[in-house]
Amino acid sequence: MATDLFTLKGKTAVITGAARGLGLTFAAALASANCNLAVLDILHEPSPSLLALRDQHGIKLKYYRTDISSRPEVTAAIENIEAEFGRIDININAAGVVTDESFLKTTDENIERTFAVNFTGSFLVAQACANSMVARYKSIHGGEPAAQPTTGTIIFIASIATYIASSAQQISCYTASKAAVKGLVKPMAMELAPYGIRVNSLSPGYMMTDMMRGLQEKQPQLVAQFEKETLFGRIGMPEELKGAILYLCCDGASGWYTGQDLLVDGGASTWKHPAILASDLEE
Repeated sequence: MATDLFTLKGKTAVITGAARGLGLTFAAALASANCNLAVLDILHEPSPSLLALRDQHGIKLKYYRTDISSRPEVTAAIENIEAEFGRIDININAAGVVTDESFLKTTDENIERTFAVNFTGSFLVAQACANSMVARYKSIHGGEPAAQPTTGTIIFIASIATYIASSAQQISCYTASKAAVKGLVKPMAMELAPYGIRVNSLSPGYMMTDMMRGLQEKQPQLVAQFEKETLFGRIGMPEELKGAILYLCCDGASGWYTGQDLLVDGGASTWKHPAILASDLEE
């Protein structure tokens, strides 16, 4: 049955950046498939919307306030998750920051902050989760290589920015950090395949997140330009990524899919749209 392809019942997912934004959307998608959730985020308190998923779907959900750019904090969080949940099946790395700043004026502070969260944080959490998955595989199968990719899956959230440069926005540092994250996918997929672990990334296009709503208030011309760049003439809604993230997480649906990036952008990367410069959008 089709529903059997998209069930995560009994599995545990470690999701970063799920206190809000796209990470929260991904958490809601997995909760709807009966997946237990361990959420890592820097915020002191999770949003009520995140906590509500526990009662809405009858799942186990715990929040771990964590600076994912700190190896000791990540190690401690993953050890606690292993002890409290018993296993890690899925890791989604959705935590991220972005600063609109020209390449010529990008500061050391911006470089360090962007890469600390977007790349280093994703690397450390994925590494810790992968080691947990490998240990579980070895405890069950010993040294035999996996015939089926069913041990776990690791997903990085990349970006449309790694495919096209928007002349309306200056995010070279952010783009480089997301390209670095996407660069992990193929070598990790090759290294972890013998343990039955799949590794992929998801690249969203322009999505109506809280960040985008903030841009809409401050720079409506910029958001209007983003709308023109998609083939459907609008910004995507976060809910439109739920099917994609579930596909990547569910072995029944994507068990033969690894080492790839899934681009969901409303067609923005498929055509050459009229150029508009950032200076044209300045008030």
